[in-house]
Amino acid sequence: MFHVELRPHRHGVLVRDMESKNGVFVNGVQIHSAVVPPSTVLILGKARVMVQPAEEFVLSLSKASSFGGLVGSSQAMRQMYTALERLAPLDLTVLLLGETGTGKELAARALHTAGRRSSKPFVVLDATTIPASLAASTLFGHEKGAFTGANESRIGVFEAANGGTLFIDEVGELPLELQPLLLRVLQERQVVPVGSTKPRKIDVRIVCATWRDLRTMVNRGIFRGDLYHRLAQSVVHLPSLEERREDISLIVHHFLANIPIEERAARAITQESIEALGIRAFPGNIRELRNTVELLARIANGPTITMEDLAIERRFAAERCADVPVARGFSDDSLPEMVPLEMFKEAKRTSLDEFEKAYLVNLLQRIGNNLSKAAAVSGLERHSLRELLRKHGLYHTK
Repeated sequence: MFHVELRPHRHGVLVRDMESKNGVFVNGVQIHSAVVPPSTVLILGKARVMVQPAEEFVLSLSKASSFGGLVGSSQAMRQMYTALERLAPLDLTVLLLGETGTGKELAARALHTAGRRSSKPFVVLDATTIPASLAASTLFGHEKGAFTGANESRIGVFEAANGGTLFIDEVGELPLELQPLLLRVLQERQVVPVGSTKPRKIDVRIVCATWRDLRTMVNRGIFRGDLYHRLAQSVVHLPSLEERREDISLIVHHFLANIPIEERAARAITQESIEALGIRAFPGNIRELRNTVELLARIANGPTITMEDLAIERRFAAERCADVPVARGFSDDSLPEMVPLEMFKEAKRTSLDEFEKAYLVNLLQRIGNNLSKAAAVSGLERHSLRELLRKHGLYHTK
């Protein structure tokens, strides 16, 4: 279990409670996230801890302005390149953390390409798309006739990536009941296809990515602690675009240069337009910036993107939000405030999380903490309801 996170801060030490059972107290006041001055004493259950900033150390900065498909020469990116350059030739499992759209898959591919396994397969497994009924088959493969519909033998993703790299995207979405399957493979380095009793050895490097806080999920009981430690042999944080705005000009020119030559599109942009993009918010990070640049290049009325093109693109963005069809049975007044459209997977995940938490809060308000009664009212199994409550930090044992 993780109790508290401490990070250096220019004004002292950032203290963040990891939803611990006993909480974090300073001078009798409970804190959840705060910056405290040096020599502050934290009360963590029965323990007293004095925090002091660590001695400053200088992390060497890579001289590169790109690494694989990642582009940027800011300090944040060059620090990340240093970490990736060190990790690339090794077989350590890597956990990539960062907001949606920061380039986690690009980082995974770059690690593979720069490593000794570059000539072997790079296989992507999206943890959000694994059907529970076919999870073992997806991971380990199956023999012909192993189950209804298994008309031929197939290998799973681990064997498909044998000798190379398996990139598990959105590992934080992996259902709790499937996590032991992944842990077993990491421990034993072998798989047994469904319908077989003979294990097959595998040699695969694992790289995972998530936007979720896995340590908090461990505390909530919805992500296995032993699996987390297996996956987090090395952890790399990908900075958001907000943390490296000085890279926007370089990234924009990179995207323009990579538009297929046969397409009619602008390949240049005015400095004024670059500056305008530099102060715009991009909650979707690099992915959103790329979509914006590629749209601007195609609607530009000439070989250079201008401020007029930016104005037209903003109008398109507004219309894209305003013209979402209204579902039958709903009035305009009942719809939530429209926001710019995002990638389907991210939008679906966000909406589902919000629905789940709102439903559970309403359920608890009406039923109270009687788990059996709440399960009966909701139509969920007790264990499923318990896991959902833990997922959203709503399950509290007395």
